[in-house]
Amino acid sequence: ALGNTGGAMLESDEDGAPGRGKIIQRHKREMKALLEQKRIESGKLMSFAKAKRENKKIEARQEKRDLEDKYKALEDAMKQRHAEELRQASDETPEEASDQPPQASEYVEVEADEGTPGTRKSRAQKKKNLLAEIEKELREGPKE
Repeated sequence: ALGNTGGAMLESDEDGAPGRGKIIQRHKREMKALLEQKRIESGKLMSFAKAKRENKKIEARQEKRDLEDKYKALEDAMKQRHAEELRQASDETPEEASDQPPQASEYVEVEADEGTPGTRKSRAQKKKNLLAEIEKELREGPKE
């Protein structure tokens, strides 16, 4: 009997490295956070009705296109990174996992070392900091 683990014990390595299922869960959380940030930012844009009244329809549409392009690029980069992480996790054997330190991407949320999940506020703050870091890098990074 697996109990409440739901088969997660079968997916994790003996040395405590996260299994494929945990990696996929983290990827889904990251994607959800990105889409939530996109939703919040798009809500800050001028509505089309207001833009029409103020004769700024073209500018409003361009802002919307720019926002969509920005998040499409972020989403594509995140999907590529997730695919690479899954590929590395599937290629990695338990012997290799114990020899190498875990490779953390610059956008990956770091869980508490004590193993405690943290409070709701601390998780929200981590999420906020992560999204701020992504935005900062976008502003400062070279446009491709």
